[in-house]
Amino acid sequence: MDRTALSTLARLLESVSIRWVLIGALAANRYRTSPRLTQDVDLLLANRGSDGVLYAALQAAGWTIRHATAEGDLLRLRHPELGVADLLIAGTDYQQLALARGREEVIADGQSVWVATAEDVIVHKLIAGRHQDIADIESIIAAR
Repeated sequence: MDRTALSTLARLLESVSIRWVLIGALAANRYRTSPRLTQDVDLLLANRGSDGVLYAALQAAGWTIRHATAEGDLLRLRHPELGVADLLIAGTDYQQLALARGREEVIADGQSVWVATAEDVIVHKLIAGRHQDIADIESIIAAR
């Protein structure tokens, strides 16, 4: 069994029927000519599910949850074995469109994950605006 944060979260979100796409550095790596290392997994989620199902499933799987914003739209997760992840809950029409445009990609051992399009990765990187985000954008554009 693959014990990575991405594969574990993918199975968990599928089990609670929450649509998601990979964003952040791991998504950018799908479009760059050479990958860069990252310490976390960034996912855009359609919603939190009904009746606290997401929180219950995350806690049952060993994740601790911290709200990174007052609105609660960014969840910072930590797992003692799997590391850290950020879950961004879609709150705009654009984010819902980014979810709908996501494409399924097969990764290790035939497992599939949903990945934001290169254009949507770039938009999310522009919003974040950190130095490494700008470097990711430049690398994605250079690879195209």
